Amino acid sequence: MEPDRNDMKDAAMNGVASAGMQGQMSAAGWQEYALIVSRAQGYELDEAQLARVVAQLELISGIAAPLLALQLPAELEPAPVFRP
Repeated sequence: MEPDRNDMKDAAMNGVASAGMQGQMSAAGWQEYALIVSRAQGYELDEAQLARVVAQLELISGIAAPLLALQLPAELEPAPVFRP
């Protein structure tokens, strides 16, 4: 039996969340994430496409890392919620 798409997405996001708590994810981790998420969305990536997706995920992760590492004081108030 093939796993449910929501189960696949949850597994992928759990992997990203746990990697984020431990530092940046490895290339193999991003490759696994890209495969799981693309399949959950109905895409089949060839090796070249997968390599480009992994490269972009690593780039995005590297850009976001300094912001994610920033420790914010608990006293900060969250931004208000926009309600049109």
